[in-house]
Amino acid sequence: MWLIDVLVGNRRRFLCGLRSTAVWIFAVGAVALPAGAEDVQPAIGKANLYIEVAKNTERAVDSWDRYASWVNMKTGPTGKERYLSYGMYELYDVEPLLKEARDMAALEPKAEAIDAAMLKYIAAYEALAPVMSEAAAYYERHGYEADKMKLGKTLHPKMVPLATAFLAERKAMMPVLRAHIAEVQALEVAALEAKDGRTAAFHTAAVMAALHRVMNTFPREKPEQMNADEMDQVMAEIGPDNFAEKFDQLMGGVKPSNATIDVARFGAALDAYVKAVERFEGFSGETPKDFAKFKPMPGEMRIVLQEFQTPLVKSGGREFDGAGQMVMRLTQR
Repeated sequence: MWLIDVLVGNRRRFLCGLRSTAVWIFAVGAVALPAGAEDVQPAIGKANLYIEVAKNTERAVDSWDRYASWVNMKTGPTGKERYLSYGMYELYDVEPLLKEARDMAALEPKAEAIDAAMLKYIAAYEALAPVMSEAAAYYERHGYEADKMKLGKTLHPKMVPLATAFLAERKAMMPVLRAHIAEVQALEVAALEAKDGRTAAFHTAAVMAALHRVMNTFPREKPEQMNADEMDQVMAEIGPDNFAEKFDQLMGGVKPSNATIDVARFGAALDAYVKAVERFEGFSGETPKDFAKFKPMPGEMRIVLQEFQTPLVKSGGREFDGAGQMVMRLTQR
């Protein structure tokens, strides 16, 4: 399921920046839709494909963050950096996926906002990817040792504007994608109920849509990466009274965030999720064979979110005691 796959993959961001990528939640992975709901299948297929694009191309974001953690972005690499060996991450092979997404954007059902945003995003990624891949390979093989950082200095001014444009397109695309997913989820739930009533598939889709709305209350701001000097400063500040806080900060590699969660919005979304879980757990009709594995998960998530809510309210949506442990439990669902 998307929920499990993506939240586990972004554990560090949850721990340090409360950056929720739970946009990926989609009910399709839990229980297959009945044939009578095929009218929404193309919309679901397009949404899931766009989710796949966003997830796999995020590797470029991570690679750029890695690069920015050791290089002076204004002057570029010199070859004398302390953490030069960090280099960059190799990008995933997404060329077939991007082609499929471009083709899908032209097909029905049209979704003008996300289709247009996705095409612009893909174009920005494809402009950056070749240069970033060349740089990643260069640093991986320690090419700077042979050419005294000649290629690194050449690639840096090429990458900066391309990466800046890519990140801007991603920032513009992601809210559109989230909104589109919410719309498709609502269509899915309505189609399931209209066709066959409140079946196992309906309750699964409804509870996942409700969880999606809870996760969408988390801040979307991307934590700012610490550079090498800033990490050294944090290490120098470690003492007996702040060890846990500073250690978490070092493990995350990002600066403290001022992001907050809207407590009232979170509470309302959680209340709706709790009701959806109660209806889900109360369902006693016919279920598919894979339903038993999924059935305990919404209830377990409800418990974790309710535990999460108590310190969140006390802090006004900012800091909360035991956040790292609690959020890690969220990621392990």
